[in-house]
Amino acid sequence: MSWFSQFFLNPSFVLPGAALVSVPIIIHLLSRLRYKKVRFAAMEFLLQSDELNRRRLIIEQLLLLFLRALAIILIMLLLARFVLDPSRMMLLRGATTHHVLIVDDSLSMRESDSDRIVFDRAVDTLEKMLSQGGSRPGSLRVTVLTMSEPNRPLVTDRALDNALLQELTPRLRNLTCSFQASSPTAALRAAENVLSGDGGVSPQVHVITDLRASDWQGHPEVAAALKSLDAIAAGVTLVQLVTESADNVVVKQMTADTFGLSVGVPWRLNLTLQNHGRKKSSGLRATVSVDGSVLPVNVLIPDIEAGAEALVSHDLMFDSPGQHEVEIRLDEDALREDNSRFVVVEVTDKRAILLVDDEARQADAEYVSAALSADPQLTGLVTEIRTSDVLTSATLQAYDCIYLLNVRELPADATELLAAYVSGGGGVAWFPDDQANTTWYNTTLQADGRKLFPVLLGSVRSVDSDVLQEEAAFQSPVFQSHPIFAVYNIPDSSFADAVQVSQWFQTAAESDEENNHDESVRVLARLKNGDPLILEHALGRGRVLTFLTSAGKRWSNWPVSPAAPGYVVMHLLMHQYLQHPIKSVESRNVGGLLRFEWPVSEYSESLEVFLPTNAEDTAVETFLRLVASPVLQSASDDDRMNEVAAPDETDSDDVEKLAVSVPQANRPGVYRIKRFRQDGEGEEMWLAMSVPATESNLAVADAAAVEALSETGHVRVIAADVAGGLSGSDVGREMRWLLLGLLVLILVCEQLLSLRMSFHPGVRT
Repeated sequence: MSWFSQFFLNPSFVLPGAALVSVPIIIHLLSRLRYKKVRFAAMEFLLQSDELNRRRLIIEQLLLLFLRALAIILIMLLLARFVLDPSRMMLLRGATTHHVLIVDDSLSMRESDSDRIVFDRAVDTLEKMLSQGGSRPGSLRVTVLTMSEPNRPLVTDRALDNALLQELTPRLRNLTCSFQASSPTAALRAAENVLSGDGGVSPQVHVITDLRASDWQGHPEVAAALKSLDAIAAGVTLVQLVTESADNVVVKQMTADTFGLSVGVPWRLNLTLQNHGRKKSSGLRATVSVDGSVLPVNVLIPDIEAGAEALVSHDLMFDSPGQHEVEIRLDEDALREDNSRFVVVEVTDKRAILLVDDEARQADAEYVSAALSADPQLTGLVTEIRTSDVLTSATLQAYDCIYLLNVRELPADATELLAAYVSGGGGVAWFPDDQANTTWYNTTLQADGRKLFPVLLGSVRSVDSDVLQEEAAFQSPVFQSHPIFAVYNIPDSSFADAVQVSQWFQTAAESDEENNHDESVRVLARLKNGDPLILEHALGRGRVLTFLTSAGKRWSNWPVSPAAPGYVVMHLLMHQYLQHPIKSVESRNVGGLLRFEWPVSEYSESLEVFLPTNAEDTAVETFLRLVASPVLQSASDDDRMNEVAAPDETDSDDVEKLAVSVPQANRPGVYRIKRFRQDGEGEEMWLAMSVPATESNLAVADAAAVEALSETGHVRVIAADVAGGLSGSDVGREMRWLLLGLLVLILVCEQLLSLRMSFHPGVRT
């Protein structure tokens, strides 16, 4: 009986209703007994006539009996609330429903709601739905997913009963909201995968969410995932927890020109703030913390119009070397987690720059050195002037960037080391002169996979002194918009007109044609006659700037007055632009798996991770000791989340490496990762992780628009306050309207048939 009763919401009506079906049958049989058969001659003729219509009358009587019995059955089914999914013919399989419940635990669910966050309401709603559904054991199966990790369900295809509720309730109450951005697409796809292979049940999907417009509207992939659920006849219910949009200001981005600087040198931090509210934000302030200590000076934030952004700069100075943690925090609002961002900077006593000058007097290098480090106390930079022999004898990674001045050619091993330096993220600036071996520049430096020079060099072109005195149109360069040309791009600036170029390398004709199709090479400045003067291209993770004139005053007046001020500023900005990535610091957003890889020959398998503290939960782990596993890593693999390797390493086709993942790296803050070299010496990397700004727009989606994403109407949005449990009404489809329609039709047919079979004497006139 328990199997049969699962098709009804009120099974107590089933047996009494079935008994009532016998009433019309009994009446029919009794009516047959009311007459006594008496044969007499006058009726013989009538009996012969009746024989002709007997078959029709019997069929009509049986049909009338069937209609009356069917009417009673339909009334009983309506009272018992019969449930069935007619599209799947669940009558033959049982009415069990598989409910997939998806809990939105993305960052926006941390919005403050009185003294709680929205995620707490989501957990309460989930518990209510499960507990009410647990009152119908045997008819419901559930799978519970989180939106941040849909491939790691809390429960997978379990019968919903008291045992499951007792097991699941403590886990739900210990569930915490993530700090990452999560699209509903992945969770909906995971629900489809769970339900599509289960053809014996009625599928239902419930998403408990804040229904943010940034997640649900304007994303074709979300609409496609909802339509895929319709293809397997799965109903989708979105339980909406938030109905009002909240104002929110977010620190969208925090950047700096460099994250490697010197002690006592001002460092500029650039903040991008965005107002996601519906009104102007005024009077906002931000505090700055360095190594956990709040500085006494606040950052004043200008008024930000609704939907607008604001750029704010703030200067800091560090008085000690080492890694330093910097946090910017705004005044609290609806979503306090996105009010702060973290960065880490590496501070050294001085930053070193290598100037390679093969010219005998090295005069050009002296000009560059004077521009970069005339006062090391002010710039924090020191330069080292050497010949090209240094490229094979020194550790290139010790230098922020490398200048190559007046180089005729380099030996093969020096070229390989230079290419590895640039590929690993280093920056190089070329300044060739007339002693350059153009054949070497045009062949060796143009090799596939090691393109260290962007163009083919042609001949040296000169402007004679008479033309130079007349200030011909092509003598001054025209600068494009670029970070290193900030001083030349100032409106009405005279610095660009002060530069006079008298000699430069022309590019070969075939090189010009090639550059028209090579998007990797960018011309940053041209002479007014159209000849390129400064170019940029990338090699691996590094940058290469190429000047087709010399760095000294032999080919231009750039390093001397009146062009000298622009020359100094340009070279200081070039250092920041070309600076080698700081190996010991990194910044990224929370989200995804944090994975580290390194060559077996460099470090041991041991790894220590110091996690940021959590003021809200002091019981969380703050220290991990992990052991890496060996993997055979292909150099072409793109699935590495984060590779920690020396910048000068070159990848072979297959490299044996050690790899380890840190699943606990799931909250904002600064992480310290310590690896150990083969000699036992430790090496630390500091990783600053901030929350993604994509979850900061707290505008609520229009429910009707979200429902319209499904053209078949299988998606509905309901408020959390009216959301019931996983009741039997969700098991298949309740047939009340179909049954009611059938009942009306049966009763009409019964009346018509009764009218036909009844006797109606004619009216006497």
